[in-house]
Amino acid sequence: MSSRTDTRPSDSVTVEVHTMGRTFDEPTLDRWELEAARRALKNLKSTLGAHTMMDSLAGQIAAGDRFHKELIERSNGTHRGSHAEFTVRGLSGSDLAAWFRSQAATGRFRDKELLLNAHPEHYVEPPEYTGGMVETIGGHLTRFKVSVARELPPAIAAYRDATYPVTLMNALLSLDDGTPFAYCLHQARDTATGADVVVRVVYPSTAPDSMIEGHCRHLAIEFRSWIRNAAAASRQPS
Repeated sequence: MSSRTDTRPSDSVTVEVHTMGRTFDEPTLDRWELEAARRALKNLKSTLGAHTMMDSLAGQIAAGDRFHKELIERSNGTHRGSHAEFTVRGLSGSDLAAWFRSQAATGRFRDKELLLNAHPEHYVEPPEYTGGMVETIGGHLTRFKVSVARELPPAIAAYRDATYPVTLMNALLSLDDGTPFAYCLHQARDTATGADVVVRVVYPSTAPDSMIEGHCRHLAIEFRSWIRNAAAASRQPS
């Protein structure tokens, strides 16, 4: 009997399941699996205390600190950005901005569940930070503080797009020792059917392509979640 437990899909094998009086195909099973994974992650994040999570991840977080400090040192003050654009129907950019202000005007999310569950790789908000996260960036667990950036350095402000007049958030991300390592510039504009949204994170210029591409995917998942949260909140009776 084989003990092989690899569940990667095979091009030569397909599966249907017959249950509850119906037949279900593999895309449906994929959706069920994703829903189960989300439930499991939500359960772990809600039951493990922040200190326990931080202690468990300490070694990986320290490696992430070293990785980002090396990028900063080699970049010599130059930058590159990751960004994702969204076409939103049914929610205006102004309403999205109002929701962001209600949640994160200080850099710290008011509803921790919305923050942690916006992306599977949002592990924990460091309990001693007034705003921050431990998440995967560039393949490394990265612990960072978030503070609202009232003013942006000129080199960072140059990334703003004047055709998106609504500011969702400008933020500085810094490592545990206060070293700046990234900036967030999130913008929107109202359209006839909703909003166009562009979200950017600006990194040291030596950030590898894999890190930039990976964070573009991260932004896509994260902000789709928050756009949905904002839309749900806008439908609630005041």
